[in-house]
Amino acid sequence: MNKIPLLDHDSKTPLHKQVEELLRELIKHPDFKDGELFPKEVDLAKRWGISRNTLRQAIAILVNEKLLVRKKGSGTRVSQNRITTNLNNWMSFTHEMEDMGLEFKNLSLNVEMVKASAKVAKYLQINEGDEVLLLQRTRSIDDSPMVYFESYFHPRIGLSVEENFETPLYEILGNKYNVVPVYSQEELKAIAASKRIASLLKIEKNQPVLERKRAVLDTARKPIEYNICYYRNDWFTYTIEIKRTI
Repeated sequence: MNKIPLLDHDSKTPLHKQVEELLRELIKHPDFKDGELFPKEVDLAKRWGISRNTLRQAIAILVNEKLLVRKKGSGTRVSQNRITTNLNNWMSFTHEMEDMGLEFKNLSLNVEMVKASAKVAKYLQINEGDEVLLLQRTRSIDDSPMVYFESYFHPRIGLSVEENFETPLYEILGNKYNVVPVYSQEELKAIAASKRIASLLKIEKNQPVLERKRAVLDTARKPIEYNICYYRNDWFTYTIEIKRTI
């Protein structure tokens, strides 16, 4: 608490205004970065020599501005910067994030050959039990998992487990295998995280996540990839623009 500055009770500026400005400064402090728990109200009120009602008045303003998030039983947190991705303009995840100035890295990466399940076989239009390449990745911009991907690839592509999958995936497909992803069929819904997904994303079991299923097709609309992604909903927002027919 010593790093938190004091109020000037002799100032002509109203206390609630001073509190609001100090809270704005605290939000920028490295100790209270995105998503970090803010000091307890009782501690701040005591530190500043003010009533909790005065403090709550200032906090409410910042909550309305979406700079702070209040949850009963868990306290007040600094709002996390969310990543908004557009469903209208489809591109690879890596390139989409690069366009936003974000550099994602793989926290975990696994590649193996597996037998296609009935669901995977249906999406890839192959026989159940056919061998396909499975690519699993947990990705983030820091050390906290933000999204988990599972990708299954059609065996006709000949994609090898020896590839360097640190390279953007669609660059590998285009440059080495002459396969160009053109069409994407998407299915997006909110689900409760299973024990496995919760463990991968380091969240609580049953916490809401965004599940996106994607069938990727080439120029002839032949299946290339069946991809399932699980996004932490405290980090990602999807938007879509729809034009009304008139």
